Amino acid sequence: MRYLYIKSCAKPVTNVLAGILSLTGSMIKLEGEHTVQRRKIAIIGAGIGLALAAVVYYFLVLATLTVVTTPPGALVKIDGKAVARSPVNGFEISTGRHKLDITHSYYAPYSEQIDVAYGERVLTRLNLQLGEGTVKLLSNPKGAWVEVDGQRLDAITPTEITLPSGLHEIVMGQAERRAVTQSVELNAGETLSVNLSLNIDPHGSLKLRVRPASAKVEFVGEQLTYKSNMRLPIGEYAIQVSKRGYVSQAFRQVVKYGENQRSINLQRQYANLSVNVREQDAIVNVGYRDGGDKINKPYQADMRFPVGKVNVRAAAIGHRTQSKSINLDAKGASLNFSLPVLNAKGGREFTDDLASADQGPQMVVLAPGRFQMGNNAGPPSERPVHTVALPQPFAVSKYEITVAQFLQFVTLTKRNVDSRILKLEPHLPVAQGTHKDAVAYTQWLSQESGQRYRLLTESEWEYAARAGSSSAYSFGDDPLKMCDYANISDLSTKQTFRSWTVTNCDDGQVRPGIGGQYKPNKFGLHDLYGNVAEWVQECGMPEYSQASMIGSDPTLGASCESHGYRGGSWDSTAKEAASSYRNASSRSSDDRGIRVLREF
Repeated sequence: MRYLYIKSCAKPVTNVLAGILSLTGSMIKLEGEHTVQRRKIAIIGAGIGLALAAVVYYFLVLATLTVVTTPPGALVKIDGKAVARSPVNGFEISTGRHKLDITHSYYAPYSEQIDVAYGERVLTRLNLQLGEGTVKLLSNPKGAWVEVDGQRLDAITPTEITLPSGLHEIVMGQAERRAVTQSVELNAGETLSVNLSLNIDPHGSLKLRVRPASAKVEFVGEQLTYKSNMRLPIGEYAIQVSKRGYVSQAFRQVVKYGENQRSINLQRQYANLSVNVREQDAIVNVGYRDGGDKINKPYQADMRFPVGKVNVRAAAIGHRTQSKSINLDAKGASLNFSLPVLNAKGGREFTDDLASADQGPQMVVLAPGRFQMGNNAGPPSERPVHTVALPQPFAVSKYEITVAQFLQFVTLTKRNVDSRILKLEPHLPVAQGTHKDAVAYTQWLSQESGQRYRLLTESEWEYAARAGSSSAYSFGDDPLKMCDYANISDLSTKQTFRSWTVTNCDDGQVRPGIGGQYKPNKFGLHDLYGNVAEWVQECGMPEYSQASMIGSDPTLGASCESHGYRGGSWDSTAKEAASSYRNASSRSSDDRGIRVLREF
C-alpha cells in the first residue's frame, strides 16, 4: 500500500519573488547626496532578497520523499538514479512527475509514477512480494534423483524447476554413486543452472535388526566394531550374532551401494534341570528370566529352562526351607535337596528378653502347614483360591501391639511419630502409625532381642486367622457370632454413628478396646478380627494369579505406593473382617495397628 501526506504553501511562489524584486529596485532608484551609502544599502538589500528567495525555494519549490519497505534493504531509485536502500527518510525531491523504482534481490520489483507538488511530503510504505526464479538441474551422468531443501522431487535430471527466491540446498544422487550437495542463491526473476558430476560411491550402509537388542554383533576376521547404519566398503562380510542363553547365528552379508538391512532373531537356548528332594511331600518352586519376563512357577520333572541363572526353592512341612541358584548351561544340570527337620510343634507361648527394655510381646508358636488362601465367592482381589504351604514354624504376637509397647521403642530410638499416638491410653492397641513405623518397630525388636522379627505376610496372616478353618471366619460362617470374637462395627457402634451400616450383634464396644477381651481362635490368638486392622509386609494388593505356592516372600514391600492391611477393625462390618478380606492404604489411620511375627 502507498500513503500520501500533502502540506500546501500559503501563497504562490511568484508573489513572494515579485515582492522581493520590487523592494530591491526601489532601494536602487533612491537619489540623493549620499550615493555610496545608497549603493551599500542596495547591495545589502539584494543579499537579503537572495537569501529570502533561497528560503522560499527550499520550503516551497522542493518536496521530501520517505520510503519504508518490508523487508528493509530494498534499493530505491528516482528517475533511474539510485538514491539509497530502504528505509529512506526525508529525501529532497523537486516538484513535478518522477518515476519511483524499488528493487530487492529476493523480491519482485516495484515501480510507479509519482506527481510531487510544492512542499509535499511523500510517504511510501510497501510490502514486497517474494519473487521466484528458475533452476535448471543437470547431472553427469543423467538420470539422478534430486532433493531440494530436504524434499525429494518427483523428477530426475535433466529437469527445470521454479523456486522462491533465496538460499536453497540442492542434492543429486544416483544408484552406486555418491550424492553431491550444492547451495545456490536465487534472485527474483533469475535463471540458474546447476550441473553436478556424480562420482561412484564404493560404500553402503548396514543396519541389523537384532532380537534381543542386547545381543553382540561381531565381524569375523575384520577389525570393525558394529554400529547401526554404519558405512562399509562394498563387499561381503562374515558376521556372528551371539548372546548367553541364546543360539548363536553366523552368516555372510553382502554390502551393496545404498542401504542394506537384515533381521536376526536369536532363539533361546534351553536345557534340562533335574531337581531331587529327599522329602516326598516337598514343594519346589523355580524362578528364572525368559527374555525380559520374570518367571516363577512350580517345578515339574519334564521342564526345560532357558540357559542362565535359575533359582530353586524347596520346602516341606516341618522342615527348613532351602534355596539354591545355578547357572544352567546347554549341558543341563541337577540339584539335590535334603531339608533339615524342625521342631514343628505349635501352641507354645514365650516372650523374648529385650536388651534395653523389658520383655518383648507375648508370642504364640504356629506349626507349619498348608491351607486354601482366598475366596472364590468374594471380590476379584480375593480370587482365585489357591493352596499355600508354610513349611516352617513361626511365632505370632498373641495380641495386637499396645501403645505402651510401641512407646518403649519411640522413647529409646527418639523416633518422630504422629503426636496422636502419644495421647492414646497405654493399654490400648497402638494406632495412627504408618507402615514405616510398623516396620521400624519390628527392626528394633530384632536388634533388642537378637532374633528376627518382622510383619506378617498376607499368606501368614490369613493362615493365622483361619486357624485351620476353611470357612469365612475361624469359628464358621455366621457373621452374628463375630461379636463373641471381635470388636467390630455393631449395634453399640450404631448408637454413636447412626448412619453407619453395622452387623446385627453387639460386642459392647465402640472404639478400640483392651486386647484379649474376646474369644481367641484355635491357635490361641486374640483380635485378629476387629479392634484395629494390622499392617502386612507386601505392597497392596498383588494378584493372587501370580502368588507362590510356598507363601509370600517376606522381603516384598520395601518400596511401595501403598501397603496391605488385614483383619478389619472397630469400624468394619463382619464381612470386612473376614479371613480372606483384603485392603490397602498409603496412610496411617485410627483403625490400623501392628501385629508381629518372629522367625525360627
